[in-house]
Amino acid sequence: MKILSRIYFTESPHYSSIRNWVGRIGLYELSRQKEKRDDWIFIIDLTLELGPEKAMVIYGISEKLWREKILAEKRGLKHTDGEILGIEITKSATGEWIKNILENLSKMVGIPRQIVTDKGSNLQKGIQLYQQNNQEVISTYDVTHAMANLLKKELVLSESYQNFLTDCHQCKQQLKQTELGFLIPPSQRSQCRYFNVERLVDWATNLLNCPLDIFPDLLEVIELTKIEERLKEKFSWLNKYQQEIPLWGTMVLMTRTLEKQLKLFGLNQESVTQFSENISHILIPSSLSSFYDQIINYLKTEIEKIKDKRTILATSDVLESIFGKYKHFSKRCPLKNFRQTLLTIPLLTMNLTSELIKQALETVRCRDLSEWINEVFGQSMLSKRKAVFDRSFDDTKVA
Repeated sequence: MKILSRIYFTESPHYSSIRNWVGRIGLYELSRQKEKRDDWIFIIDLTLELGPEKAMVIYGISEKLWREKILAEKRGLKHTDGEILGIEITKSATGEWIKNILENLSKMVGIPRQIVTDKGSNLQKGIQLYQQNNQEVISTYDVTHAMANLLKKELVLSESYQNFLTDCHQCKQQLKQTELGFLIPPSQRSQCRYFNVERLVDWATNLLNCPLDIFPDLLEVIELTKIEERLKEKFSWLNKYQQEIPLWGTMVLMTRTLEKQLKLFGLNQESVTQFSENISHILIPSSLSSFYDQIINYLKTEIEKIKDKRTILATSDVLESIFGKYKHFSKRCPLKNFRQTLLTIPLLTMNLTSELIKQALETVRCRDLSEWINEVFGQSMLSKRKAVFDRSFDDTKVA
């Protein structure tokens, strides 16, 4: 660009050029031939955007690599540990469609040993159909989603917890733009809010246990007597939840303990015993015995699928993380739909080098990228929008 800037008086390429480079490299990674193996682990999920399309993304890692490297290092998967084996677009992700995608992919890369999902109804149906001809494939329920759903099952029916959520929201609205704004409750997620229980419970616990003498240094402009009055005025509502908050905290602690265990050590025949040892220091009240039993039932159900003493992967966190990166990037798009931005997903799993980038750009042309986009998506939402709204005023007449 330094050389070109002497001629064209520009210091950087146009954004569309960069976007095309990103798309071409992503398409190269998506379309390159993948290794055929007999020990693939598939991690599968569906992502939604504005419009009718859904994208099913299949992330793959070999069981050998996972066991010898990731499991041995007692860490979670990084984006670049595996690769994107497939991205498929549909307007109707039926079980039959998912089964066909899995069968076609298996012909190219091999039948997987394991499939990990969030157990969405359509994914579950598709995998069950696929397993009819591939009974050796283990289908595993991601521990993060499983524990979030257990919390949801308990707390969505709890009138006290629902009132607590409402009070947290009202408290946040009241404290905005006040001297106590640094004490507002953490934001609640609009979706998947039961992944967020821990932050709210920790906030309430810390605030209830916080010594009063810490606040004069934080609120120097207010007299000590008035500080106490202000705190009582804004946070006295927490007192009515003093009995429930420790229970909610214990529930979260049990689920997080299991999540950490399975993410670091995997799932095997010893997982129930290991979990019992890991929570032996926690005093579990009788009111939570049913919740504890549900956690154990999840473990036993998933362990029953393992017919030997091997350890298997129990989380799809890596794909959720990739989706998070993709959604952050796609927010910049004029209209939130898939198309070319979808190709940033395989880009996230690549170990980029100068040589690899050179090879990708020499292999995939701009024409190839355009043809892929048109073949998969047809006319874009933005193009359709321009056709309606970008006409001149003189041309806009109601028939």
